[in-house]
Amino acid sequence: MKKGEKKGWNFNYTTRDIVIIAVIAAITGVVNTGVGNLWYLLNTSLGPLGGALLQGAFMWAYILAMWLIRKPGAALIVGIIEAATEILLGNAAGIGTLGWGLFQGLGVEAVMAISGYSKFGLLTAVMAGAASSQFGTVWTSIFYGWDPSTAKDVWLAIPINLVSGAVLSGLLGYWLSKAIAKTGLIRSAG
Repeated sequence: MKKGEKKGWNFNYTTRDIVIIAVIAAITGVVNTGVGNLWYLLNTSLGPLGGALLQGAFMWAYILAMWLIRKPGAALIVGIIEAATEILLGNAAGIGTLGWGLFQGLGVEAVMAISGYSKFGLLTAVMAGAASSQFGTVWTSIFYGWDPSTAKDVWLAIPINLVSGAVLSGLLGYWLSKAIAKTGLIRSAG
């Protein structure tokens, strides 16, 4: 951390922060549009359990942005811009895609808020990935009208979603942030 740099609940976004968020979100929107097609295939052929296997693959960029920017709202902003990009690229869920961006971004933000936006280690990234994946599943249940009181697959999908998010988003987002920070192209806060 540099002298005079705020830690924790710092809402002072710089132009650099905004550009990084926009680039990450746009690239992720393109990537996730392709991954979304595979998710739809798994979800429609195998139900909630099939979708749960890949659910965690969508939020790696939310964690990447949070670890590079380290400011409240970074993951949520990436989620909304990323989802808007998917809509423009023709995501099959249409405007409903914004729900995933919102819910998944809030999942990362919730974990970071609990940590006071000050813990950026591997454990926090894994927890943020798991929470984000599960928050996304809440939106999926709402969007597709799954009734958790009668759909046992929704309940069985919970542990799969948590592991999928922890591994596919938590670990990947953390690893990417460390790899990018090592290049010196983007100054990370730690």
